[in-house]
Amino acid sequence: MWKKLFLCAGLLAFCLAASAQSYSLRTNVIGLATTNLNIEGSMTLSRKWSLHLPLQYNPFKFGHNRQFRNFYAAPGARYWLLESYMGGFIGMYGTAGTYSVGNLFGNKYRYEGEGYGVGVSVGKAYQVGRRWNLEWEVGAGAVWLAYDKYLCRRCGDLVGRNYGWHFLPTRAAFNVVYLF
Repeated sequence: MWKKLFLCAGLLAFCLAASAQSYSLRTNVIGLATTNLNIEGSMTLSRKWSLHLPLQYNPFKFGHNRQFRNFYAAPGARYWLLESYMGGFIGMYGTAGTYSVGNLFGNKYRYEGEGYGVGVSVGKAYQVGRRWNLEWEVGAGAVWLAYDKYLCRRCGDLVGRNYGWHFLPTRAAFNVVYLF
């Protein structure tokens, strides 16, 4: 009897905890402005903590072989200073991605490779409706980059290879957020 009562109490607690979770979807307007298709899903873990998974993809090549192609994921967590999805926050995240960037802003090289790292961020969310938020976020971190450098004149001549750790800005976002 006690086992059944304990099991029922555990199931009830799990159902109540699951129904208290909040979810959101967001997109980074700065990313969209640079032709990066992006979406981020998140869920709260408690009143002060949330998990996030932003994904970014850019398959486009532009005229004169200009490109900013990439695929990027940065799973992480946020600690909210006030309450989840409200006010300021501090974030921690990992980064992983591949890229092929070249012939932009007069640069005569194309860089193709991958990167992995960790970063921290700060930001703030502003409630603009019952289900809508706007938020900004900036962050930096340590990233291990491995890339090949090509001459863009024909985008085929390998000029060099490089790899190593770099401290870089890793996040700049102005997000439009929908809360479930």
